[in-house]
Amino acid sequence: MKFWAGLLAVCLTGAFTASAEDAVTAEEGSMPDAMQHLVTAPEIDFANLRDPFASYLVRVASRGQSALLDNKTRLSNREREKLEDFDLATLKLVAIFSMGGERVAMVQDGTAKGYIVRRGNHMGKNNGKIEKITDDTLFLVEQVLNPAGEIIDRQVNLTLNEVNE
Repeated sequence: MKFWAGLLAVCLTGAFTASAEDAVTAEEGSMPDAMQHLVTAPEIDFANLRDPFASYLVRVASRGQSALLDNKTRLSNREREKLEDFDLATLKLVAIFSMGGERVAMVQDGTAKGYIVRRGNHMGKNNGKIEKITDDTLFLVEQVLNPAGEIIDRQVNLTLNEVNE
């Protein structure tokens, strides 16, 4: 019986020491081993969060439109030409000829009024600039927005249509 009483005393003393060690570690503020590896969440700025229900394309388009307007204001130091008021679809290439050693073209608007243009002239609403004039084609480069909202150069050709009678 003394054996069992001694064994019980040793077990109880070990239990008390273990709980005393746990109390000391809890008092020191250390976390259990499983809690030490937890990561804290980053700070979130709720005022500047994007609306998840708003269309991304609208946001990109508005950013592209503002970039296009900035580009137009940067280029606004030059005087706008008369043909920049017309859409290219309404203009028609009617003649290409040589004048003074350089190629020039004649373009008609919707009212059949003719305009003479040279390499370097601007025409069309998208800031189109004439790059080259060949025997039957006028090559322009326009600045337009792509679907991502970036300004890109687009090649546009006006071709001379021959009328066979």
